[in-house]
Amino acid sequence: MGVKYRSTPWFVPAISAVLVLSILLYYSMLEQSKLIDKELYEIKEQRAWQAAFIAEQIEQRLQYAADSSSRLASALQSHFESSDVNPNQKFTDLIQPYPDGSIRSRMEGFNGKEQAGVYLPVGTDLSALQTIRLQVAKQTVETFGQGALSNQFSDTWFMNEAGGIVIFWPDEPDFVFKAKAGFSYKGTPWLTSDAPPGTYWTPLIEDPIPELLMLSAVTPVYVDGIWYGNVGHDITLQSLLDNAKLLKGAQQSSFILLNEKSDIVASDITRLVQTEQRESFEAVEQGIWYEAYQKLWSHETAYLAHKSRLFTMSIIESKGWVLLTSMPLQPAIDKIEQAFIAVQTMAFISIAAEVIILTLLFAFFHRRNKAYVKHLQGMSQTLSDEKLRYETLVDKIPSIVYRCKNDKYWTMMYLNGAIESATGYLAEDFIQNKALAFADIIYPDDQGMVWQVIQDELANSGRFKVIYRVIHRDGGIRWMIERGGYSDNQQSIEGVITDITELKEAEQKLKVANMTLDEKVALKTAELQATNQDLTDKTGALEASLQALQQTQKELVEAEKMASMTSMVVGMAHEINTPLGNIATAESVMQSQLAGLLKTIDNEQLKKSELLRVLDVIELSLKSNHASLAHLLKLSEKFQGLGYRHETDPATSRIFSLSELVTSIIEKYAAKFADRQVACSLELDPGIMLSGPAEAMDEVLSKLIENSLKHGFVDMPSGNIRINAQFTQNKRMIMLTYSDNGCGIEQAMASNIFVPFAGQALGKGSSGLGLSRVYNIIHREFGGKIELQIMAQSGTHFVIQCPVK
Repeated sequence: MGVKYRSTPWFVPAISAVLVLSILLYYSMLEQSKLIDKELYEIKEQRAWQAAFIAEQIEQRLQYAADSSSRLASALQSHFESSDVNPNQKFTDLIQPYPDGSIRSRMEGFNGKEQAGVYLPVGTDLSALQTIRLQVAKQTVETFGQGALSNQFSDTWFMNEAGGIVIFWPDEPDFVFKAKAGFSYKGTPWLTSDAPPGTYWTPLIEDPIPELLMLSAVTPVYVDGIWYGNVGHDITLQSLLDNAKLLKGAQQSSFILLNEKSDIVASDITRLVQTEQRESFEAVEQGIWYEAYQKLWSHETAYLAHKSRLFTMSIIESKGWVLLTSMPLQPAIDKIEQAFIAVQTMAFISIAAEVIILTLLFAFFHRRNKAYVKHLQGMSQTLSDEKLRYETLVDKIPSIVYRCKNDKYWTMMYLNGAIESATGYLAEDFIQNKALAFADIIYPDDQGMVWQVIQDELANSGRFKVIYRVIHRDGGIRWMIERGGYSDNQQSIEGVITDITELKEAEQKLKVANMTLDEKVALKTAELQATNQDLTDKTGALEASLQALQQTQKELVEAEKMASMTSMVVGMAHEINTPLGNIATAESVMQSQLAGLLKTIDNEQLKKSELLRVLDVIELSLKSNHASLAHLLKLSEKFQGLGYRHETDPATSRIFSLSELVTSIIEKYAAKFADRQVACSLELDPGIMLSGPAEAMDEVLSKLIENSLKHGFVDMPSGNIRINAQFTQNKRMIMLTYSDNGCGIEQAMASNIFVPFAGQALGKGSSGLGLSRVYNIIHREFGGKIELQIMAQSGTHFVIQCPVK
């Protein structure tokens, strides 16, 4: 039946366009007001987030500095009580008197970027006891001063009662040489003799030596109720200003940091921190800041628009401090309005021009299009019939026929009905990723393999075949084999996917049947061995039985080797799978976020907040991948170290004293023993000498000590370690025993403790490689042996036997 077309007057589109433009003009004015309010809301939310983020950074730095100061005071108190010092150089060799009467570090050989400096004012008593205390303080300050290298605080120091200082400040390596003659810290907030135990913060004050404004976390050191001095860390005002650089993205932005007494601690308003008579907070800018501060507290909100400015407030909970920020709102409002006006003008000009052009074209081509439309209708009907026949034929095929884009999501452009029986999902669920992408149902462990195999084979031949698993809608796992290749234009790929789950299940059943057959064979072999045992009176039967037993012994050895290899492979897989899974998950998240972002850009709906959110997600995913790759590299180093062999010439292998080596190792762990309250007792024959690399035996004993600290004493407030080394009766071997009173090793793990990847803490931060490496060192480097003995009492007991030279 033919369709009758009537020509439309040329002026009808013009009239319709005018009406549409009028309506658009009215509603665009309404929408513009809403969009301006929305943009301002996003600006306020973003500003509040920036302020909260900066406050969190400042709080983390302050808390870290305060906690570190407390730990420093505790460690120094412990060292003072025990006088635990083993100096590599006499303290008097590190200092020298100066012409002004002070005592300072000796400049020759002093490196302020790696060592703590010493300044003692005129009249300081340098008795033997005071010298020991200063030496202890110098070593402890250098240890704790490493935190300054991570920029958590600026320096680490100890001030004694005389007003002198021992300080490690990498950014001020010449600090102790800058102090003027007669200078002392007595009477300053850093050296308060009657301060109660605990950490306190100084106000923002200027250190007269480097002439820098700073805050300081200070902790007094008391030993048996006697005050020995103070320790602490400094945070400079400039570093706090650096933390607030994120706020400077807004024009005329400024901030004020208040302490718990509402005093100004830091600010980028110069006059508030550089004048002798500092302006009170209530009077800053005629009280505008104070008014906003009061309203923010009363409304319990994070931001507030007050007198054409946006104020935000963030709380530093651990100190009770407040971070206030301010920025003008009018520049942002003007910028938004100008952008909307420009876009609106361009839009209306474009629409008007398009209406005029389209009206003229419509009038010109209207008549010619009627015949063309009729021709297209005929072609459309023909194509519809052909498409119906094609789809009917394809739907009858039991395998999945598809065409998709060659992207990470395998975006489907066509699927036949077989997809529903294979996966439980409808074909339209996958078309253009309407409900989910085909990549989403591929088993996570197979996703990377599928992508790599297809890309490699397409690059080589343009065709591919791959077998993988998919997750059915009901949660089950189905096996698929996919064959395909490039389409004619090579812009997409097409192929066939066949469900081979039944074939895989049959294959698995066959494997189980083979395993059952092996068990039956083993059982029958055992029966034959029993029969052969009963016929021992016959010579021929005895020889056959002996051969069977020898064969069984070889099989058991091979089985034991395979069991060890299986344990190692399972351990390696366990260690590697987690970071690989994290990398795949992070990559999937980044792909999903980028796809959403591209779609938003295509629709011209991209917003700054959405872009920042996607970038944050991508940044976190990249950090996760970086951490996973670092973990894999660390595991690789551990795998390479399993077959330990010290590279030295046997002719130059030196003889060393076991007693001296053990003593040096215990001194190396002295600080950790003190922190964990671990006592160590040694019973070593001083005459024991071993031949081999001393650093290898150092690694063995260090690993045993670290296992005790990390695993043996994990839930214990204190512990004991005992190391004993004696000659055997024939003086040809030495027996070295190592034991602790920790939680011990489970009975199930005892027989495999030296196998790679065997460990109670596997998957909890331990790789299970340490004792395997210890075993190799003892056997290969010293020709000895090591075994774990299960004792009646709790704890761990290792026995090492080595030949002596």
